Amino acid sequence: MIEVELKFPLQDPDSLLKSLDHVRQNLSFIAREETDEYFQHPCRDFRVTDEALRIRASGEQVELTWKGPKLDVLTKSRRELELTIGDQSAASEYRRERLREILLALGFSSLGFVHKHRRTAEFSFRGRTIHVSVDEVRGLGLFVELETLCEPPDRESAAALLLQLADVLGLKNSERRSYIMLLSSQ
Repeated sequence: MIEVELKFPLQDPDSLLKSLDHVRQNLSFIAREETDEYFQHPCRDFRVTDEALRIRASGEQVELTWKGPKLDVLTKSRRELELTIGDQSAASEYRRERLREILLALGFSSLGFVHKHRRTAEFSFRGRTIHVSVDEVRGLGLFVELETLCEPPDRESAAALLLQLADVLGLKNSERRSYIMLLSSQ
């Protein structure tokens, strides 16, 4: 599966919400806290290969995600593999820590953490399911992400659709760097 994503710094969240109301009425946002820890491979530099490996803890859910290199120069389209390591259990902190220990034992090193308050909603735009996230990232500020999933042959049309949506919403200055890269460049 390919994740096609655009991310933008957000100065005026109220303006974005009004624009979203014109695209889709009555969006229902779900809020949650997320903590992502990113890891560096012991034998190859993910900053060079443009990959990412992270553990995400959100509520009682823990996920391990690998993201491959970006596939184009306009969006953050990339192959993504994700595995949920249990959910809805008080043992989630134990599972997160145990997964972290496995990665460290294999020679991976921690690049750091990204803490964010995320509000997400889902809607249909021109026949495709779109996920919108408004992120308040500790140390960085506000961002909005537009995302859709597709099969590899549909990547270009999915990217074009997200670019059209961004234009409709008045979003400018797409940011292709990850939050961990933005934090590490400060």
